[in-house]
Amino acid sequence: MNLKIHILISFLLLGIISVNAQNSDPHGDHESAITGMPSEKVLMVLDIAVNDSLQYQQYRLKVEPLIEKYGGIYLVRSGGMAFDPDPDRKVIPVEGYWTPYRFIIVQWDSMEALQNFTTSEEYKTVAKIRGNSASTKSIIVRKYN
Repeated sequence: MNLKIHILISFLLLGIISVNAQNSDPHGDHESAITGMPSEKVLMVLDIAVNDSLQYQQYRLKVEPLIEKYGGIYLVRSGGMAFDPDPDRKVIPVEGYWTPYRFIIVQWDSMEALQNFTTSEEYKTVAKIRGNSASTKSIIVRKYN
């Protein structure tokens, strides 16, 4: 195939893929400033084993305003820690052997917003406190609508 035709077909395919990608997300709330494509809400799910509750409380008090500043919204905060306003918010195991000490879900408007939070110098400083007071397992998933 002629190189010029191959390049033309590639650009046409890229244009079609780009148009389809922008129009294929019925759940996108707004466009990403980086990609121009619709952004989906993402959820950060955390399973945290607290080793030092006093130090973890300091982390929690410092991270809450940062999460809010960067657009995160707590959807779930469970664990029944002594500093929780409602100690009855326990994690209730139903099946299997999974019993998180502390279980948290934070919603972000986009992956970009979450990355802005996690890469900020403010958060990196506060994250060290969490690292010294708890063991954390976390995943990121897209919100299902």
